[in-house]
Amino acid sequence: MSTSLCGAQYPLKAKFGDIYQFWLGSTRIIVVSGLEDVQHIFAHRHVYDQGDIFAEKFGLVNPNGIIALKGAKYKRHASIVGPLFRGNKINIHLDTAIDCTDKLLDRWRTYNNDPTQVHLNMIEQCQQLLLAIFGYIAFDYDLQTLDDENHSSENELCRALHTFHNTAVDLMQLPTVIGRIYLLLNQKYRRSLAIINQYLQRMIDQELVENPTTRSERKRTCLIASLVTSLQQDEMLEATKSEEDRKGLSRTEVMNEMCSFLAAGYSTTSTALAWFIHLMSKYPLVQSKLKTELAEYHHQRLSIEQLNSLGYLDCVLREVLRFAPPVIGTLRTLQVDDRLPSSDFLLNKGDHVLISLYNIARDVRYWSGPIDPDQFYPERFQNEDNTICNKAAWIVFGGGHRQCMGQDLARLELKAICARLMQHVTFGDGGPDVNAGGYKHGDTLLPKRIGVTITFD
Repeated sequence: MSTSLCGAQYPLKAKFGDIYQFWLGSTRIIVVSGLEDVQHIFAHRHVYDQGDIFAEKFGLVNPNGIIALKGAKYKRHASIVGPLFRGNKINIHLDTAIDCTDKLLDRWRTYNNDPTQVHLNMIEQCQQLLLAIFGYIAFDYDLQTLDDENHSSENELCRALHTFHNTAVDLMQLPTVIGRIYLLLNQKYRRSLAIINQYLQRMIDQELVENPTTRSERKRTCLIASLVTSLQQDEMLEATKSEEDRKGLSRTEVMNEMCSFLAAGYSTTSTALAWFIHLMSKYPLVQSKLKTELAEYHHQRLSIEQLNSLGYLDCVLREVLRFAPPVIGTLRTLQVDDRLPSSDFLLNKGDHVLISLYNIARDVRYWSGPIDPDQFYPERFQNEDNTICNKAAWIVFGGGHRQCMGQDLARLELKAICARLMQHVTFGDGGPDVNAGGYKHGDTLLPKRIGVTITFD
């Protein structure tokens, strides 16, 4: 289903225009691809709220996670979760991203130091790297995903998190009623959920016995330590209040939010990294320019200031995310009737709208520079002429009040990892049979065929 859905988006737009529809099972999805209409949707939060499909599907496995919430409960959670990912609070995680990347590089030196070998498991390796980083940032916990090549060292919590995430992805393909039955009968998922809850309960208890000074220090580097400070003092009392009057988070809500961080931050960033590696192997001149930009630093660890100074790497990563957005689009559900300003299309209360990030990223109206938007060309972001490269059309993290809260952390992780990789290795094209790209759709748009060589510089 999903592979054809992605590939069909732009042909459908070319045939029917900026507004068209398709059916996802029994649900009608209206696709919106015009930038002015999309900006209108993002700007009117009380008309266009989180897609009911997200709330229903993710609510089955994570009912108190922010991605499944709407209304007053969403506002309460957002007021606590949102500040964790803002401004300088995320810069502290730079060293974690570099340390984990160095561990992956060490593994490659040990197990994969053959420049002629074509590696067909780069998606899995990217996922292992991002899961390792997630473990440290979220829990201050080593998930042991980078210790060897064959997953034998992965611990109990890591395996449970994998099962939880994969189950959530499976649910997106099922009708809600079938999804409930699937979860009820899925013993592996139920065991994994019990394991995750046991670990999180112990972590919360450990944070609560820390002295205030230690806890204050840990809040800087560990998300669960930050969330523990928001725990409700009297859950039973808070439960008697209206949602608008409740404060803080219950234990169950804290645990659900930790699982939300996994769903939101692990798979999308690992997908972007896989596309970066694939595209570097296909565009050696771009890879060479990145290495030239990094040459003055040799193999030294980059500071946040040095990382921020890498202008061409910024352009490359923006182009990676434009050319291959990790998700095809974002969903909204109408709370009242509304008419879109540019297309003059009337939408009704309850309609499901897909904002097609993929279509906007390939639209010549917004990317009219010297190189076709269907081509990978990082230099388009060096052009300040907004008529050639419309910066407003770069909306890979969504927009409005439901845009990705963790986008600053995701960009920091991705930039730090890619810079570190480019300081040490060169990716080569494994050949058209194994490195042709294309799209494989799960919860993200992964490269369908990726096979690269790795040469240490």
